[in-house]
Amino acid sequence: MRKLIQYSVLLFLVVAVGTSCVSRKKLTYLQDKEGEPLEVDTAGYQKLRRSFYKVQVNDLLDIKFRSLNEEVDKYFNLSNQQNQQMQSARGGNAAIYFNGYTIYSDGNIRLPVLNDVYVNGLSIEEIEAKLNSILKEYFDQDGVFVKVRLAGIKYSVIGEGNNEGQFYLYQNEANIFEALANAGGIDFLGNRYDVQIVRMHPEGVKYYNVDLTDKRVVSDPRYFIQPNDIINIRPLKQASWGIGTTGFGTFLALLSAVSSSLALIVAIQSFSR
Repeated sequence: MRKLIQYSVLLFLVVAVGTSCVSRKKLTYLQDKEGEPLEVDTAGYQKLRRSFYKVQVNDLLDIKFRSLNEEVDKYFNLSNQQNQQMQSARGGNAAIYFNGYTIYSDGNIRLPVLNDVYVNGLSIEEIEAKLNSILKEYFDQDGVFVKVRLAGIKYSVIGEGNNEGQFYLYQNEANIFEALANAGGIDFLGNRYDVQIVRMHPEGVKYYNVDLTDKRVVSDPRYFIQPNDIINIRPLKQASWGIGTTGFGTFLALLSAVSSSLALIVAIQSFSR
């Protein structure tokens, strides 16, 4: 009877360790996987499928005007100068809020001289071209031109990330690996092969799933994040079991539990005698 118990305990430990520890494949990014081949050109470069962002209501734009005429240049950028002074007075890095031009609910941005300009649904390049075209009607002689950028990419990370919260990347384009690295990466028990992206569209919200362990994710348009994305990192099954993150850790946890149970059984049997 004692040997049967010992064999049963050993079998239980082996099965538990084998099923509860996290395998290397679940932790490794950008693996070569079976299925559709990578889209690679003749020079060996993997194709990128960029999804050029179209701005939406409540987005912030960083717009800088430049002119050969210093007075005109100063006038157009007066609001930015005032906002920078306000930022310095308040303290902290609030440039993305104070210096950006908001896209209002009617789809317009409000600019000096130009007043309301409709930009909703346009790309950054299209907005820049539109503003430069309008400026030529007013300031042909002074050579005024404009530079438009996104006022940073704001996104959120929730779930099994090392740091949950809202983050910013001060660039026009960023891929999901850059976004996660900026947020501290994915926790050991985070599900890397089924990361959910919650994305805002003018029509509503859409949910996308990407496999970060597959090299083919680089050719997916969702490889590039967009402003206001929510990256939801769901847990692996091992996280809900709460046993251990490695095979050795799981073994020690189970061994401790089994030893305590056996000690209790022996104590009960001794008491019964």
